[in-house]
Amino acid sequence: MRSHRVIDTTICILLVLAAMILTAWQVPKHDTVSPIDEYVYIDYLAKVPTQLVVHRGEDTGEYARHYLSCHGVRAIGFYPESFCEHWQPSDVERMPQAGKTTADIYTPLYFAATWVMAQPLHLIGVDDLTAAGRLTGWTWLAAAAVLLYLSLRRLRVHPVVAGGLGLLLVGSLPAYWSNTYVSTDATALLAGSLMLFGVTMLLRPGAGRRARSLFVLFALLITLAKLQNLMAVAVAALLLAILAAGEAIRGERGRRMRGFVRDRRLHTAVIALVVALAGQVVWLVIRNAIAVESGAYEGAPAPLSKTALVSEIFKFFPGVAVGALDPAMVGFAARIASTLMTWVIVAGVLGLLAVARRGSSHEALALSSFVVALLAGPLLAVATTAMSGYYFDLPVRYGMSMLSFFLACAGVLFTRSIWTRFLAPGVGILSYVAMLSLSG
Repeated sequence: MRSHRVIDTTICILLVLAAMILTAWQVPKHDTVSPIDEYVYIDYLAKVPTQLVVHRGEDTGEYARHYLSCHGVRAIGFYPESFCEHWQPSDVERMPQAGKTTADIYTPLYFAATWVMAQPLHLIGVDDLTAAGRLTGWTWLAAAAVLLYLSLRRLRVHPVVAGGLGLLLVGSLPAYWSNTYVSTDATALLAGSLMLFGVTMLLRPGAGRRARSLFVLFALLITLAKLQNLMAVAVAALLLAILAAGEAIRGERGRRMRGFVRDRRLHTAVIALVVALAGQVVWLVIRNAIAVESGAYEGAPAPLSKTALVSEIFKFFPGVAVGALDPAMVGFAARIASTLMTWVIVAGVLGLLAVARRGSSHEALALSSFVVALLAGPLLAVATTAMSGYYFDLPVRYGMSMLSFFLACAGVLFTRSIWTRFLAPGVGILSYVAMLSLSG
């Protein structure tokens, strides 16, 4: 038992170091702004000490506009040099969304935490707020990797497999785009790992009120950080509901429905979803109350057709492997990492679904991951259209919070065979090296 703890502790430390190295290596390479809304995120971050939140319809500040003008946008282009040297208020129409913010949809949770973590970096010579904010990405990534590893170990996954998949998470395109730039997506991988960890707490014998309360708290916090993180809550909740239904079906005939309705796992799942949604409703009320004018328009409108809904069904599985941009636009190393992650996701989820014992927690893990991955896209598209009045093609990065569950399926599957146990660290190392080789 002591040797196991030493191994687990050592691997967790190595995962933390891997996250630190990736971020410290890649952030200095970022000469441009990420096209994934980083401009408005930088603006939000800069305004934390003076106003904490940004308001709907608010103008972006001088710091973010100047940073965008001087650095340009990766994969899109640059502004004229005159914008950087002598930026004029009259140039505002050349700014994205005519100079209005689109980050008002987010609570200050991520930005306030990032600003606080960035302050110590000023003491060691990182004077630029954007660089400091990007460097804090390692904390979210390290926490995601460690929680994934600990969750896999609770699922009885071999430490070699768990460590390899933890490294694959760190060395993935989703991590690269989310954790080496200023991005609310930095919370996504952590959200998935945190909900997976919460599930493993509830699966342990004797799990009580404390575990259930923490599970609900996790759901609330990650959804407040970013609405799309609700997908991770949905996977975890469905997993618990499936287990409750399975036990009820195996129970005494005539009392199955009563047993299902009274199951505490079902109660916890429903409460977590309700609390998470309620948190977003409260924020929506606050956001509307503090708005200064109508918000900036974002996205390319399109009709919500049957074809669009069908395309959204297959958006996140296994699309989350590509991160934020088409890997072909980033380089050959990105294509390697995307391909490796795609293989692991598909093999893990479908493979486990095929071989897991019927009614087991492993089957519930694979089934909940697969079902939510297929339904999340269409449901989110409908919800977005209903709330905003228009539909736009959903980015695959919206589903990143489910990635830890996909990797958990792979972990359980790969640990069943000796040769697949050592395949996991090989894949993790190769993908991590590929991420280090990317030029920013």
